[in-house]
Amino acid sequence: MRVLHLFSDWKWTGPAEPVADLCKALKERGHEVILAYRRPPEGPKRSIRSEIRKRGLEGTEDFSLAPLSKPYHMGRLFKLVLDFKRLSSFIDEKGIEVVHVHNSHDHIVGGMAAIFSKVRPPVVRTDHKADSLNFGPLSRYPFRRLTDGFITFSERGKKKIAEEFPSKRVLKINPALDLDRFTGREWKDMRSLFGIERRAPVVGIAARFQRYRNTELLLRAFAQLSSDLPEARLLLVGRSSQMGESVLKPLKELGLEGKAILAGYREDDYLDTLAAMDVFVLIAPGSDGTARALREAMALGKAVVVTRRGMLPELVKDGVSGYVVDEDSSSLSEALLELLRNEALRERMGAEARRYAFENFRLDRQAEEVEGFYRSLLQRR
Repeated sequence: MRVLHLFSDWKWTGPAEPVADLCKALKERGHEVILAYRRPPEGPKRSIRSEIRKRGLEGTEDFSLAPLSKPYHMGRLFKLVLDFKRLSSFIDEKGIEVVHVHNSHDHIVGGMAAIFSKVRPPVVRTDHKADSLNFGPLSRYPFRRLTDGFITFSERGKKKIAEEFPSKRVLKINPALDLDRFTGREWKDMRSLFGIERRAPVVGIAARFQRYRNTELLLRAFAQLSSDLPEARLLLVGRSSQMGESVLKPLKELGLEGKAILAGYREDDYLDTLAAMDVFVLIAPGSDGTARALREAMALGKAVVVTRRGMLPELVKDGVSGYVVDEDSSSLSEALLELLRNEALRERMGAEARRYAFENFRLDRQAEEVEGFYRSLLQRR
């Protein structure tokens, strides 16, 4: 099967990695996969271009794929029309059998190009939105007229899309990870690097610390448990332009400067940093909604505590692989304190989290389900 994936960005963002991983897994199943993305500017070391080369994928930068998201972007209109024509010809020349789109801009471009091509392949849209896709006045036409099938990662998302689109053409798949990264290696001693005592209980979080992620709730909960467990430490991994308001200010107000470690953005030792945690917490998923850091912590065998936001309750079985709590500091503090005090419970839940991750976050299984979905849409065509 010849599949064209479109991704109208050049940045290595949250949705970009799962798209590249899926392309690689489909290629390993014997399909011809091409990923079209925006040409990156000069300067950034990490981009979709650099990452797909590491994965041995075929990519193309022949199309602009530049969104018209701002009024001053109207100069891109000519490039948009050019993309329609070039993509339509590209689909015919390459014999593309499925067009798989991931963002609103490439959805419109890819959908229109597929319609005007001679091949007329089915168009599949993946829902990468935290709150699922919105069938509003502007999006209803492309969603219904330019789309043959939708893929989403949550039951909540599937239900919402099925309210507007035939349910038989909506596929819910589990988000996936490259699970090989979590086996057969020794983890670095990050506790020494961060000045954390070897036996100190560590609560951790990895996120972009924007205000909507409500990190202040975790800080308040940690301040409460610190009175009962003063040796505990809080490890915050990530960064954000809003970090001053979302983390630094409440951290100072709560008097946690000596107990909270700001690890910043980690790259080469990111998983080593997660491995240094005893319990992983996530208050709210990011913009793509699939809670990648949470799933990585589960694959590392960490007991986890989450709220009821988004698809978090779908990933964590309450009382088995972790705790799902109400969004208040007392509930969160109690769950964390119980896990930090009870090593046997923590290890048991961590083992169950890892088992769940290795059973449900498999790339090969995800690729098999997506392949089957492609075939079902081709048969309908």
